[in-house]
Amino acid sequence: MALKKKRERHPDVIALLKKKQDWIKKPDGKLFSNSKAFTPAAQHFREYGNYTNHPVSKNSKSGFHKYWVEEARRCVHGFSTGYDWITGYNYFYLNYSPIIIAEELEDDDGSSTIIEDDIFAIQSERIEDFPDFWDYDYEYFHYIEEAEKLGKNGTVLKARTKGFSHKGGSMCNRNYFLIPRSKSYVFADKKQYLEEDGILTKCWDTMSFIDQNTAWSKRRQSVDRMYHKRSSFNKSLRGISSEYGYKSEIIGVPFKGDYNKARGKRGKLILYEEAGDFTNLLQAWNVSQNLVKSGRRSFGMQIAFGTGGTIGNDFLGLESLFYSPDGYNVHSVTNKWDNVVQKDKSGFFVPMYKSLEGFIDENGNSKEEEAKAYLNKIRDQKKASVRNKEDFLRHMAEEPFTPQEAVIRIGGTLFPIEDLKAHLEILIMDSKTMDSAKYGYFILGDDEQTYEFRPGGTKEPILDFPIEKKELVDISGAIVIWEAPVRSEDGSVVFGRYLAGNDPYAHDEASTVSLGSTFVMDKVTKRIVAEYTGRPSSLNIYHENVRRLMLFYNASLNFENNLPGLKSYFINKHSDYLLCDTPESIKDKVADRIVLNRGKGSPATEPINKFARELILAWLLESVDKNSDRRRLQDIKSIPLLKELIYWNKDGNFDRVSALGMLMILDEDRRLQDPENESTASDMEDEVTLRRIFDKQ
Repeated sequence: MALKKKRERHPDVIALLKKKQDWIKKPDGKLFSNSKAFTPAAQHFREYGNYTNHPVSKNSKSGFHKYWVEEARRCVHGFSTGYDWITGYNYFYLNYSPIIIAEELEDDDGSSTIIEDDIFAIQSERIEDFPDFWDYDYEYFHYIEEAEKLGKNGTVLKARTKGFSHKGGSMCNRNYFLIPRSKSYVFADKKQYLEEDGILTKCWDTMSFIDQNTAWSKRRQSVDRMYHKRSSFNKSLRGISSEYGYKSEIIGVPFKGDYNKARGKRGKLILYEEAGDFTNLLQAWNVSQNLVKSGRRSFGMQIAFGTGGTIGNDFLGLESLFYSPDGYNVHSVTNKWDNVVQKDKSGFFVPMYKSLEGFIDENGNSKEEEAKAYLNKIRDQKKASVRNKEDFLRHMAEEPFTPQEAVIRIGGTLFPIEDLKAHLEILIMDSKTMDSAKYGYFILGDDEQTYEFRPGGTKEPILDFPIEKKELVDISGAIVIWEAPVRSEDGSVVFGRYLAGNDPYAHDEASTVSLGSTFVMDKVTKRIVAEYTGRPSSLNIYHENVRRLMLFYNASLNFENNLPGLKSYFINKHSDYLLCDTPESIKDKVADRIVLNRGKGSPATEPINKFARELILAWLLESVDKNSDRRRLQDIKSIPLLKELIYWNKDGNFDRVSALGMLMILDEDRRLQDPENESTASDMEDEVTLRRIFDKQ
């Protein structure tokens, strides 16, 4: 069989690619004019009911044949008007992908019909027509084009009703009809995002239209199912039936929480539909990442679409792709939407005020200020009328102006998310806060009785949350100290000043990335002074690091006692005196009294965990001083702890929150036992000499 010659780019496209990017892509702030120049094929179809008046002909020199060859070239390589250029995906979408759109109804005098006076709406009807040119679609398709040329993927965080199911279905069809042997996949966690009014239904509607109205029609004799269509036909030769044709495919895959379904799906295009509601999104993403490339060569790309306002832990995956693009090989752009310094790069965002129907001029330019005024008026009315705050937050997240609005947590947590996020932003921007922390390890001191802290070492603390693939990072963790223990004049640490909470893990090896986590708190200042979160190569190493941390602060430790490992280790090391007795404050919350026989620590039952979270909330909102508006949460210096508090929900794994809960139970128990002996930080400073270990380093 003779090999086909490598397909070459059209000279016009080569010339365009050599131009500066700001020439082929309209700079921000410039308005489009005569945007109809981008839709010559669609305009012809609207006027004549067909794409070309040339008679049908198989002759390669005929006008009919030349027309369809040129249209195919435009759909693959893009289209230049001489003063601007749109991508191939965009040209195909505008000219060959009819959608259902809203068309304004007019009165007899030709004016639009306004059906409300306050928050006005223009009466419309839904009809099938070709998409209008929108300035923000232009930006989006250029983003995808740039990502593909760079061998990267794409992530889109968007407002609702922006037509991305139509755009995604159009992209799949462009590949199916015009790129031989291409495979386009549509991944969704739930079947309804593929079926019903989902992306595959829209995809098959476009496919039928192209089969009926273009010269690109394809037979589907081998595979023609709801979730899988393949362009091919069967032909017998010397009694042997063989498959012929383009052999391009579109395949829908409902995951139902099983990210392993991404394995083996090599494709030109992989779309993640409703990625904000996709269980184990990051695991699936990492699996399919290697299916669109081979070594340094990329032959495809994957794109995640997601909408704000999704409830639950699953949205965290999409937010990670959007705000940490480099970690997932996502094409990053300047984050011009958030007024947040540290998030200067992100994925692509589609705000509600861009390309908002009713606020777009005849050339597809968004009337941003008018749209914002309209949307703000709706927001004000919504905020004044709803009884449940979550309803307003959901409205704002579904119709966001910024990515931060789109990722607002809705439901599932009782923690003050907005305040935690605000503090997190400050913490990330303040490099001094990070510099003040000391990372390191403990060694036995010269007296062979106490442990000394040594900054540095080969291990670093885990600052990211979540960690989806432990194989890609070292999750051993390291001791983090923000405040060294306060010592008396003889160098000792007063027992009882420092309390600690621990969430352990069970085995050396696991398929999850569950971590052990420990926090130490100064009972006087109520500040978190140290953290150790990690999963080293051996469970004994983890237990020993926790033990040394307790010895360093002379702290009492409350721990989840469902797992026996930590208690046994401390007993064997004659250090079980550092483990607190089962707190009195939780005994009335235990239905099964047998679990109280464990003697040390706290059982992690649901009523006790709920009690712990209530204590965390009270601590977060407590004022640091009677005369101050500053709250305890503003003293937290652990970035991953803040992230866990923000994203906590009952279905996820939040090790640091669990450890903090154990700490809060112990603090509450000590408060109840000795309510009259509540020293203040100033009182304590009169009694002891503050000698910080870091002063010696």
